[in-house]
Amino acid sequence: MGACTSAGESSASVEVSDSAGVTIVDSHEPKWGEGEAWFVSSEPQVTIGLLDGPREYELFDISAAARQSDGDFVVADGGAREVRLYDRDGTFVRTLGGPGSGPGEFQDPAQVLVTAADSVIVWDDANYRITRFDSAGAFVGVQSVDRGRIAKAIEPPLYPGTAVLLRDGEILVRLIEKTRDFAPGMFRPRSGALRVTADLSRIDTLMFFGGIEQVYVRAPWGQTPVVPAFAKRTLITVQATQSRACIGDQEGPEVACFGPDASRAVLRWTSEPAPVTEQEVATWHDTTIALYTQKMSEDVARQVLAQVIVPTVRPHYSRLMLDRVGNLWVERGPVNGAAQGSVDYIVFDRAGVLLGIVALPTIEVLEIGDDYVMGVYRDELEVEYLQVHEIVKQSASR
Repeated sequence: MGACTSAGESSASVEVSDSAGVTIVDSHEPKWGEGEAWFVSSEPQVTIGLLDGPREYELFDISAAARQSDGDFVVADGGAREVRLYDRDGTFVRTLGGPGSGPGEFQDPAQVLVTAADSVIVWDDANYRITRFDSAGAFVGVQSVDRGRIAKAIEPPLYPGTAVLLRDGEILVRLIEKTRDFAPGMFRPRSGALRVTADLSRIDTLMFFGGIEQVYVRAPWGQTPVVPAFAKRTLITVQATQSRACIGDQEGPEVACFGPDASRAVLRWTSEPAPVTEQEVATWHDTTIALYTQKMSEDVARQVLAQVIVPTVRPHYSRLMLDRVGNLWVERGPVNGAAQGSVDYIVFDRAGVLLGIVALPTIEVLEIGDDYVMGVYRDELEVEYLQVHEIVKQSASR
């Protein structure tokens, strides 16, 4: 993460040390004092989306969004496989590209970036391709990344999976493990993250870690993997314009962050995992049964799930987000466990020091700027809306 705090700056609330060139930042309590907290408005400043109306306002599977310097919004609609430009009030301006595999077209527009000059860069994860538009949304060009060449540089059974853009056309590639036999019981397949230059001249390993937690159980056709309730998984977030990344495997209250200069910092904080409620377990069970009965009988589905041990506590966090100014936001608890109108995020500054806790509306966060949070809100009909909420940052000097 490129932490700039030194060991000499350690205090009762935070300890900073060095371990084999890795900066360790242990936060014991929030840095914010009275009158220094941040607040996020419960009501959105801007809402984009309609239940029924013109096509350009109907959103389905919003995969990414970013805001330009003039306040306009760039939104990737994964369902329509296109990117749309809206003005600062949420009025549709134009469509950038559409579905397909040709220049300026998308199969999976998974990430959008806005440069300092307000040009737009789109990462198509299915095509492994970078598409560029100017600030007005006019098509500029494309650049493909050879996934096959990356695969040849990796030792099987690991292979390149999804990727996200970093600065100057670099990408961060997440590895997946294929064709490996596991013993019965709980396991996490191997995974990892690579930083790859645009021309593939350099492929650097950031770290290896475990994939999503699974358990092998007995089924009529043999051993089969099942993802249990509240399964641990590895989360990755990037501050693309600075080529920074943070990675957390949910094994404890700890996240590793990497800077563009190969620096590494480990952020730790004091946390007690929250208990899993009976209602949450019942919801997971019913949802999984409904999914499995599409392929097997209900009796077999129940026999399979009966072998899965349900955890008693949640992971320490469920989401990571680096904002556009470099702060790390860590969501506490599972996304589907926050139905009280807000979700708590722990916020760390660029040096990795715990600042405090901020309550956000129950949206799927896509981008956090210096004074706004942007994300997807789903109503009771699962209709999607892009919402923008204001961040108010207090200071002790007020």
